Amino acid sequence: RNMDARKWFILAGEQVKGPYDRQELETALAQSADPLIWGRGQSEWLTPPQFEKMLIDLESTVNRQRQQNEREWRVRNGDQELRPMFYTQMIDYLKTQADVAPILIWTEGYNEWKEIYQIHKIMDDLGASRRRHPRVPIMGGIEAEGTAGRFRARALSISEGGLGMTEAPHGQIGAQYKLILKSPNLYAPLHATAEIVFAGHDGYVGMKFTGLPSESQSAIIEYVKKFTNAGAGNTNTGHTRV
Repeated sequence: RNMDARKWFILAGEQVKGPYDRQELETALAQSADPLIWGRGQSEWLTPPQFEKMLIDLESTVNRQRQQNEREWRVRNGDQELRPMFYTQMIDYLKTQADVAPILIWTEGYNEWKEIYQIHKIMDDLGASRRRHPRVPIMGGIEAEGTAGRFRARALSISEGGLGMTEAPHGQIGAQYKLILKSPNLYAPLHATAEIVFAGHDGYVGMKFTGLPSESQSAIIEYVKKFTNAGAGNTNTGHTRV
């Protein structure tokens, strides 16, 4: 993908600004205090040094993709290890699986087996980035309470369909919780009920909303629009009001 054609957003002073092309981004960063940056495909906001490192990593990733398609991958589904397969074969296999959470993969260059959710390119190729509800980054704290107990976590992403969070305890798939999300990007706390649909070993938890009051749903829709309407020109979005 042409990096110059992508659009980027800045979070500074609790305001989301953008979208910017690559040249506009440099100017906007110079005029912002303690900015954070997000572009489509990122899992969270990045500081300028993290952003520069990501760009370098992306370049090397593009160079490796040609080799990757010719490399063999090992796939372990639960206790069963499948025959080695090429990348396109692996993607075709993963698309047939209703749940990829128990699947681990390994290829040359990995120092350990990895979960599918750790590899953004694979998630993109599986179509996770083309989910029914667009998912965008958000900052904030989450308080969750359910039959399995209470926990706090840091919000990473949000959509009309659910939440992604980190620093959460390893939860049980299907566990139900009442949630409160407090974010500087939202005018008021967001209330919802949700269930865990993915729990990674690294503290990442994905939850699907099972109940969302209309005012909370409206706040999410308005906030997400700022990112999904990236082609509509620059906007200084500020807070989302409930």
